[in-house]
Amino acid sequence: MANRMDIDSIDPRLTGGGFDIPMTNAEPSLPVINYDYPDEDDDGAMSEISNPTSDDLELAANIERYEAQRDAFVAQQRADAAGVSVPPRPAQGSINPRPNRKGRKLGPRKAAKPTPDILFRLSLAKELFEKRAYEETIEMIKEIIRINSETHAAWTLLSTVHEEMGDREKATMCLMTAAHLVPKNVPSWLGAALYALHGVEDMDDGPEKSLALERALTCYSSALLADKTNVVARMGKADVLMMQGHASQALQQYQRALEYKPFNIRTVRNMADVALDLRDARKGAEIARRAYRRLIDHLQGTGTFEAEEGRFEWSDLRIYLEFFGILERWEEGAFQLKEIARWLLGRRAEAYWDRFADDDREWDWNDDRRVEVPEFEPAQYTQDTYGQGMPVDLRAKLYVYRCKLGLEYEAATHLQLLNPSIPTAVDDFMDFPDCLKDIATALLERGEGEEALQYVNLYKHISEVGGDVAVDADVLVVQGRCHLVLGDKSAAEECFIAAIEDDEDHIDARVQLANMYEAEQGQDGHEEAFLLVRQALNLELKGEGKKRKRAYGPRGPRKPREKRDGPPRERKSKYIPRRLLNAEKRRQQDMEMMAQTAVRYQRMLDVRKGFVAGDEHATTVWMEDAKDMIDDFRACKEFYPWDKYIRYLGYGGKILQQSTTNHRAKLAAMAERLQQNLEPAEGQEQPPRIQTKILPKDHRGIPFHKWLDIFLEYAFTLVRQGKQREAYGICHAARDSIIWSEVDNTFLIHVAWASCAVYAGDEETCVAIARYFMRDYMPGTDSYRMFAAMCRICQTPVSWYTSGPAQKFILRQIKTMDSVQLKALEGGPHLGLDVCLLTIYGHILFSTTSYTYALSYFARAASLDPKNYMINLSAGLAYVHYALKRQATNRQYLLTQGFAYLFRYYDDRRKSAKSAAERQEAEFNIARAYQLIGLGNLAVVHYKEVLAEAETEEGRRELRKDGIIGNEDLTLEAAYNIRTMCYLLGDIEGARAVTERWLVVG
Repeated sequence: MANRMDIDSIDPRLTGGGFDIPMTNAEPSLPVINYDYPDEDDDGAMSEISNPTSDDLELAANIERYEAQRDAFVAQQRADAAGVSVPPRPAQGSINPRPNRKGRKLGPRKAAKPTPDILFRLSLAKELFEKRAYEETIEMIKEIIRINSETHAAWTLLSTVHEEMGDREKATMCLMTAAHLVPKNVPSWLGAALYALHGVEDMDDGPEKSLALERALTCYSSALLADKTNVVARMGKADVLMMQGHASQALQQYQRALEYKPFNIRTVRNMADVALDLRDARKGAEIARRAYRRLIDHLQGTGTFEAEEGRFEWSDLRIYLEFFGILERWEEGAFQLKEIARWLLGRRAEAYWDRFADDDREWDWNDDRRVEVPEFEPAQYTQDTYGQGMPVDLRAKLYVYRCKLGLEYEAATHLQLLNPSIPTAVDDFMDFPDCLKDIATALLERGEGEEALQYVNLYKHISEVGGDVAVDADVLVVQGRCHLVLGDKSAAEECFIAAIEDDEDHIDARVQLANMYEAEQGQDGHEEAFLLVRQALNLELKGEGKKRKRAYGPRGPRKPREKRDGPPRERKSKYIPRRLLNAEKRRQQDMEMMAQTAVRYQRMLDVRKGFVAGDEHATTVWMEDAKDMIDDFRACKEFYPWDKYIRYLGYGGKILQQSTTNHRAKLAAMAERLQQNLEPAEGQEQPPRIQTKILPKDHRGIPFHKWLDIFLEYAFTLVRQGKQREAYGICHAARDSIIWSEVDNTFLIHVAWASCAVYAGDEETCVAIARYFMRDYMPGTDSYRMFAAMCRICQTPVSWYTSGPAQKFILRQIKTMDSVQLKALEGGPHLGLDVCLLTIYGHILFSTTSYTYALSYFARAASLDPKNYMINLSAGLAYVHYALKRQATNRQYLLTQGFAYLFRYYDDRRKSAKSAAERQEAEFNIARAYQLIGLGNLAVVHYKEVLAEAETEEGRRELRKDGIIGNEDLTLEAAYNIRTMCYLLGDIEGARAVTERWLVVG
């Protein structure tokens, strides 16, 4: 055969025989494998495939590929036969020896070459695409993918079609699928990554942006698996990690990219950007500093400012100097500033200035001091290459360095050239207003508050006239520190509070305010200082775990904060300190807050009718205003004990002493010191918060009973919306307040709390609240009945009703009652036994199948109230169920006892029945008891009595009315039980008749 494998010509060592035989010219005795294929001349064979399908063509292509691989393998073995060492003997039982791995390529196999059928269909799809017949194109491509899903051209074309149709989601997935088909093709991965990142810088933070970044990260990572030396993929992966906020991982990728291209300025800039976001800022600063220094040395050595992908500019110097501030290397920072500035101004040849490490005469405005240097030639360079050419922000940076180093004369010289009162000050600092904050901060460290305030005022003036900058929280903190140095504590407090309102995550503003309050005498100041320090600690911890997400590419220039045209954003902080304001300002603020509360309350009254009716819009408005009012009430620490107040603010936990930074360690120490001063000594109770003050009768002009109504109605609305935990929190807040500590208010709060738990079906909370009533209103039969009713209404298993804690609590109540009764026999007050309590505990034991113990409590209850229907019914059922247990010793006796109680219940209930529902109840219960022990003939008699009640006109009229627990009609239950018994006994016709008569709805 033409396609038969030529085994005779293969080297014997490569065939299936053993390798332990000597190499001879004799042909080994091997089985010959026949591959019989029909000849092309065989009409009978070819007639069956005269009309080949796509499957036939795919099979033929697979055969052809296999033959090509076989021929290539045989040819390779023939070529290497002379120099190939004998492979080891295969293991016992193996069929073929393990092939030699020498020269074998690992990894995914190469995609199959498209068959003629695939190529033909691809050409048709391209023609349809050119005609803009996109739907037909997609159908054709789907057919190609069905035939061979590894066709790379089909997926790329499908991506283009989806792009033209505007579906970028599907286009991205098609490109990524195509890239997976050629995993070693780096351009495919890079193209998919760039396509996934298209427009990502314009997206808002959310699932869409996160998904795009994740896809791009996958593509770049796959490209690096194919070629780890590809710098474009490495840079792209680092950029995506930077946008995701993974600063540490991005820094590692930039470092690896610099191993291949160490003088790429874009990479260095991005590395500097992410280095500022690292948790360990000093470590990142050192890495970025070295990268910048290497780049600068290279550029200086080559005599150019042009680097790869950019030019070294003044902005790069500013970024470079930031790291010396983080590392607190002031002297080296000053040296680097002067050296690089000299290079940028074209005077690198004047290296003799490096000898003047503590002398900045090189950067004076005139030559008065420079001429004292022998090497200086005044006419060699113009004045604008010396002090007049240094940017104002770099001179400010040099002033800060000199202040840190204690070089007063040099610092004063620079400060004279940074005078904020000269006419050109606004123009000088217009492009670099942030350096004014650095100058003011340096002056404050030297105690010069008045001079520092001039620079702050200049900054505020520039923000008003320039429009390119905004007064942010940092400026407000510096201004507050200036007022603090000048002794104006009220103005300082206003600045610090304004900083917190501008940036709710600002830590320094809280620390400064806490230091002010701690210096004040009295407990109130220490309390507010403690709250502020705990806020600062929480923000420190949150900032450590929070990842800052940046825009695509390197850090851009600082932009002013956009002004908000809409309503102010909701505050995240629940605490607003106001201590040092004068009485007039405090009164004005209280009036403003009272006016806001009045507006909200009036709006709630206006929409109350729609809110009660269930109108969605009215409910939303009412809930928003109620939430704001409740938050305002809970923020008043005068209304709560100290421990409850700090727990509401989220500061009730222990202070962590392990701190990774020096700043956090100081905050933790301060918080610990304040907490020790506020907490009572060990063994003492927390004193009441308000002892001598007279409680007001209202808050913000609204009586306290109205506030309680708002709390409870808000809780009811929350639980109806499925937010039972939030509703419990509102009830808990109302209970903790000292305003509603009277018995009537606490009773109302707990009843509302219980209603929320019942509505939510939360049996655990129902049991907890019922225990409160049973404990605080003892003895009280109604509280025991409330416990049973709430557990009955909850449509949940009886796990909490029969739980160990509930049983022990009820048992303790019984023991307390018995002890009181024993004292009464000795001459004490007689309170009597509570039948309801005994019955409840019996029911708990009954539910846990502890019938023997339940009967003892039912017997005690029956001895006190022998005519009680519930007690007799419960005792009878307990006897019957106990008789049906396997361990029962005398079933006949138990059944006799049980039915004696049941008959007593039946007779008493029938005699006192005032409605058809009560008569049905008696008949149904006795019938159910008969059915339970297998006496169906007796059970049917009583079930028929239940149905007979529903057939009379009076019975139908009474059964239509709802009882205490809803519809009490037992007709359907009785009919269903009759049908079940008929069916089990084989009476199919009887079961059908009962069903058609009583169980058909309609």
